[in-house]
Amino acid sequence: MFSTILSSIFLSGKTVSEPVSLSLPRNLVEGSARAYFSVIGDILGTALRNMENLLHMPYGCGEQNMALFTPNIYALDYLNKTGQLTEEIRAKGTGYLITGYQKQLSYKHRDGSYSSFGTRDGEGSVWLTAFVYKSFAQAKRYIYIDNNVQSQTLIWLASKQKSDGCFENVGSHFNNALKGGKEGEYSLTAYVVAALLEAGHSVEHPVVQSGMNCLETAFSNGVHNLYNQALFAYVYGLAGEEEKSRFFLEKLDKRATRDGNSVHWQRENKPPAEHYPDFYPRAPSAEIEMTSYVLLALLNKAELTPDDLSYIARIVYWLVKQQNPYGGFSSSQDTVVALQALAKYGYLTFSKESHNTVKVNFMQFPSKAFQVNDKNRFLLQQASLPTVPGNYSMDVNGTGCVYLQTTLRYNVHLPNKFAGFSLSVQPANVSCTNNFPPKFDLVISRFSRFSYTGNRHVSNMAIIDVKMLSGFVPDRSSLKKDSVVDRVDIKNNHIFFYLQKVTISFSFSVEQSLPVSNIKPAPVHIYDYYETDEYALAEYHTPCSASSN
Repeated sequence: MFSTILSSIFLSGKTVSEPVSLSLPRNLVEGSARAYFSVIGDILGTALRNMENLLHMPYGCGEQNMALFTPNIYALDYLNKTGQLTEEIRAKGTGYLITGYQKQLSYKHRDGSYSSFGTRDGEGSVWLTAFVYKSFAQAKRYIYIDNNVQSQTLIWLASKQKSDGCFENVGSHFNNALKGGKEGEYSLTAYVVAALLEAGHSVEHPVVQSGMNCLETAFSNGVHNLYNQALFAYVYGLAGEEEKSRFFLEKLDKRATRDGNSVHWQRENKPPAEHYPDFYPRAPSAEIEMTSYVLLALLNKAELTPDDLSYIARIVYWLVKQQNPYGGFSSSQDTVVALQALAKYGYLTFSKESHNTVKVNFMQFPSKAFQVNDKNRFLLQQASLPTVPGNYSMDVNGTGCVYLQTTLRYNVHLPNKFAGFSLSVQPANVSCTNNFPPKFDLVISRFSRFSYTGNRHVSNMAIIDVKMLSGFVPDRSSLKKDSVVDRVDIKNNHIFFYLQKVTISFSFSVEQSLPVSNIKPAPVHIYDYYETDEYALAEYHTPCSASSN
C-alpha cells in the first residue's frame, strides 16, 4: 500500500527557521521510504501546476467534477488581478473550464437542477445545484455559459424555497457531517444565499432577501453548530452586514483550536486520534471547509488591522499544512472553498518585490540552498532528502512569501485495523481449469460483514477501491451499476465503486489476462469520501494457485 505524509508551510518575511522531523510507521515495507523537499514562490503554485488532478481521489460524480472545474476560476482570477496571467495559462485554464462545463451538463436534470449522478438520481440536489449555478456564473468571465440554462436553474432553486425563506433539503448532499435537522436547513439556506451573492445577485434579489429572512430566524434562535457559525459569518459578510459577521467571528474565536503558530476549527464529536490511519494525516474535510469559511469571512472585512492580518496568517499557516502534494485538500468541497480562500489571501498580500533564500539543512550532509524571486515564482524547485527517518530544518531569509513542502512516500504492509466500516472480500464461482484462463467472482461481501460502523447514523458516499491482482483484469460486463453501486470507474489497475449507502453486498468477475508467477495478494480499501478517517482494509488472493506458476 502506497502512502504519503507531508508537511506544507507558507512563510513570509525576514529570517524564519522551521524544523521538520520525518518518522516512519511500524508496518513499513523495508527499503520503500523516500522523501523530498519542494519550494515554490506562490501560495497557489502547487495547485496551478496540478489543476487537472488536485485530488488523489476518483472524480466520477457531478460534485467531484466541480472540484476540477471551480478552482480554475479562482486561479485565473488570482493571476489576472496580480498581473501574472499569461496567454498560455489563460488558454490552459479556459480549456479545463470548457471541458468541465460540458461534462457537468451531463449531470443536469431536465428541470434545470443538478445531482451527483444525473438522471440516475430521482431528483436534483439543492446544494449541488446552487454550487453549479454560482460556479457557472463566475466562469462566464472566461468561457461561454448558456444563459437559458442558468435561468432555468435559478427558477428551479427558487421553487425549492419555502414561505419562511428557508430551502428544502431536496436531493442528496453526501457529506452528512454538515447537515441534520433544523440546523441543516439553516446551513443549506446560508450556502444557497452565499452562492447567489457570489454569482453576482444583489441582496435585494427576491430569493436572496427571502433567504436572509430564514437566516434572521436562525440568528434570533441562536446558532450553536460550529460549521453553521463559520458559514453565517461568511454569508453575512457577503451581504454587507458586517456587525453580524463580526458577532459570529467573535464566537468562533472563542472556540478556535490554537497550536503554536496555527489557528483552526475542529468539528464536534471528532474521532480519537488513534483511529486515524497512517496514510491519512490531514484534517477531515469538514474542518478544512469551516476553517476556510472563517478565513473568507475575515478577508471580507472592510478594513483589516495588523492584528487581523496576524490572526489570518496563523489560519493560512494551518490550512497550507493540510494540502496534499497536488495542491488540493482532503475532498472535493473543502478543496474548492480552501483554494477560494487562499486565492483571496494571496491577492490581498501579493507583492512583486519578493526575494528569498531558502536553505535546507541535512544534518551531517551539506545544506542545499534555493533562490526564490519574482521571475521564478512558479518554478518548482526540489531536492531529495538523504536519510529517512531524520530531522531537518529549513531557513528562509528575505522578503515576500515562499511555500515549502516536505513529502514522504513509502509502502506499508496492509494493517489489520478499521474505523467506521467493516469489510470482507471473498472469491466465489472459481474456475481453475487447464483449458481456459483462471476466472472467479470477487464478493464484497456476502459471507461476512460489509457495513458502516461509525459514529453517525449512516455513512456519506463511500468509495471502494479494488486493486487488481497482477496479471488479472475485470470482466467489464460484470461491472454493472445497480441499486447498490451508483458508478464504476477503472483507472491504473484499480476499480472504483461509488456507493451512496453502505448496506448490501455485491460482486463482480475477474479473469487472468497474463500468466504471472508468485502473485501477491491485492488490497481492497473502503473509505468515506468526506471523512477519510473512517475506512476499512482487506486483501484477497488468487484462488487458482496453480495458474500463477
